[in-house]
Amino acid sequence: MKEILKVAILQTSLDNKAAWSTYAANKPKMNEMEAVRVWNEIIHTMDEYVNLDDTRKPDVILLPEFTVAEQFENEIKNLADQTGSIIITGLDFKVEGNNVRNQALVAIPYRWPHGLQKSRAKTFYFGKHFPAKIENEYLKSCGKEFDPCNEIYILDAGEYGRIGLAICADFYDIERYALYKGRIQHLFILAYNKDVKSFLFLAESISRLVYCNVIICNTGHYGGSICFSLKEKEYQRYIYRHEGANLFTNQIVELPVRSFKESQKAKGGHGYKNAPPEYELYNESDEDKEKNNKKIE
Repeated sequence: MKEILKVAILQTSLDNKAAWSTYAANKPKMNEMEAVRVWNEIIHTMDEYVNLDDTRKPDVILLPEFTVAEQFENEIKNLADQTGSIIITGLDFKVEGNNVRNQALVAIPYRWPHGLQKSRAKTFYFGKHFPAKIENEYLKSCGKEFDPCNEIYILDAGEYGRIGLAICADFYDIERYALYKGRIQHLFILAYNKDVKSFLFLAESISRLVYCNVIICNTGHYGGSICFSLKEKEYQRYIYRHEGANLFTNQIVELPVRSFKESQKAKGGHGYKNAPPEYELYNESDEDKEKNNKKIE
């Protein structure tokens, strides 16, 4: 296992009131001016990442829920190739007739990470199961119905650990964590959430219950992005925590991998808090057979 996984938390400042209106001709699609404004934030930061030395580049780049409009979706794959990083980003609503899905895109570049391995370039999507109340009400006002995603995904990043993936309100899904327990080292949440305090408390709670590192990449419109690890010493647990609304920010954080995996095997120790009751690290050879386990190879 690698010592660390470097993750960039890119907190865009998408304004939901500017982005979506029940009076727009293309509802529920994102307003083009707001889509371009946010895309310019992304491009500016990606240019910085491309020019970093390979030893400083992030292995994974996270962007919040809803961030990328449809006209820029294919460009995410190009940016993944240019940076050499996996990019995981929320997308604008996917509309098919009267049904609407809330999805995120995972773009894995060729020979990830940074041209060092032999992996093939690939992409896949994962979706949201539980819509937020305001999200569901908006879609109904547009004459649309929310189409839930009933699958739960794990991204197998090899020596960098296994990653659980979820979108915003699915962070409250208890059944999801029963499945993730013992199967992942990291949990990534893409969010557009104004209740930042609830997610702050949930980050530590879920980290303890599932026994994993947790990152929440929230919109900069509300702030509240978090990176949490169950270090034994309390002052080391919040690796990153952002507060303040209407701010575009980006930060590269380092998640422990090797030492934390050893702690998972031993059910505690190695510089971390003890595992929860009845915790068992899942047999990885069996997990490879699971339908929704996406492996980088």
